[in-house]
Amino acid sequence: MSFKAKLILSYIVIISASFGIVSFFLEAKILAIGFFFAAALSFVAGSVIARSVTVPINDMIGLFREYSDGDFTRRASHISGDEIGSLAKTLNKMARDIEDKMSRITTQNQRLTAIFDNMIEGVAVIDVSGHILSANNTMKRIFGFQEVQAGKALFLEVIRNNEIWDVISTVLKAGEPVSKEINIIYPVRKIFRVNATPISESHTVEGCLIVLHDVTEMKALETMRSDFVANVSHELKTPLTSIKGFVETLMDGALDDKEHGRGFLKIIQDHANRLDSLVSDILALAHLESREMALDKKDFSPKVEADRIISGFAAQAGRSGIKIKNELPAGLSVNADKKRIDQVLTNLIDNAVRFNRSNGEIRLFSQDASGATKFIVEDSGSGIPERDISRIFERFYRVDKARSHESGGTGLGLSIVKHIVELHDGKVGVESVEGLGSKFWFTIPK
Repeated sequence: MSFKAKLILSYIVIISASFGIVSFFLEAKILAIGFFFAAALSFVAGSVIARSVTVPINDMIGLFREYSDGDFTRRASHISGDEIGSLAKTLNKMARDIEDKMSRITTQNQRLTAIFDNMIEGVAVIDVSGHILSANNTMKRIFGFQEVQAGKALFLEVIRNNEIWDVISTVLKAGEPVSKEINIIYPVRKIFRVNATPISESHTVEGCLIVLHDVTEMKALETMRSDFVANVSHELKTPLTSIKGFVETLMDGALDDKEHGRGFLKIIQDHANRLDSLVSDILALAHLESREMALDKKDFSPKVEADRIISGFAAQAGRSGIKIKNELPAGLSVNADKKRIDQVLTNLIDNAVRFNRSNGEIRLFSQDASGATKFIVEDSGSGIPERDISRIFERFYRVDKARSHESGGTGLGLSIVKHIVELHDGKVGVESVEGLGSKFWFTIPK
């Protein structure tokens, strides 16, 4: 029954009741019973009709209250064929649509939050008054702070860095993006590229988005590349200058001086050999760094190889009275590229001989490490200052540059050692105390 039909029925009932009252005055005795029946019928019909209208309306009023509180799970249960029923169906459809949209928005927010929190860059949103609205995990990790309540903490209270704040202030005032490289000392020593962008609404700056890119490693690589070029230029220029100078001396007449001419040729030969060694090491290092080298792994005895290598240093070590002890176990076997491991041992023993003291000692021994064999080359030399230990495996890095040049080293030996060991998935390191010698070690997985 439609809502209009219910109203018409109500009018009919009321009119009938009115006729009953009039009849009572006209024929009170005759129609008294009819009046009471009419009154009762009017009351019952009116109650039923009123209830059929008020109950679904009250139900929808309750639904609207729940929807206003954000709960769209309930649905209207009084579905009839009249206009109120149509309103209930429309209300249910609206609730389903809103619930679906909210679910999609929640899913999208979760994805954005996951991306935001797992970015390798530090990201933060600052409002126009300088309060932090949000910051991702990387930003918190860099500056060592916990979660902050949105809009409650000032930027400088949480991140005490005036340079970054100056960038933010410039963006908030000018409304233009700013990019700047900043060196941070506390709480971490790093270099960041800070990119700040204004957040605008209706052409008014409402806040600032800052993104911190950690460029420390990139800057270190740029410095290493620059140092490498400078070092290579220097290493090549020095012998070339000497060769050129002595050749000119010979051409100016020293070639006929048999007493000194042969000595000049010997110096030219030494510098030419140094150039050849330098170029060979640079090519070898470039090949290793490309990681395109295929290792020829097979089982072999490191003790046997070490004995052969040590015999090659017998004359050089004997001139300084240095004793070399091979304490590797006879039964020890490793699976590796024998040629490359020979190169590692040769470079380490060569350094131990060249930088040892007179009548010193060199020990080569091994230890068991977790899932690997650790090889140690220990010398009784002058040791390495603590400030140099972290850089000792860099290309061309020398602790004592003058002494390194005198000993004929290229400054690439330890860098080659590091790359060969890492190609074998091993590790390399050094333990040293200045004045007490050094222990260079590397591991080969079992």
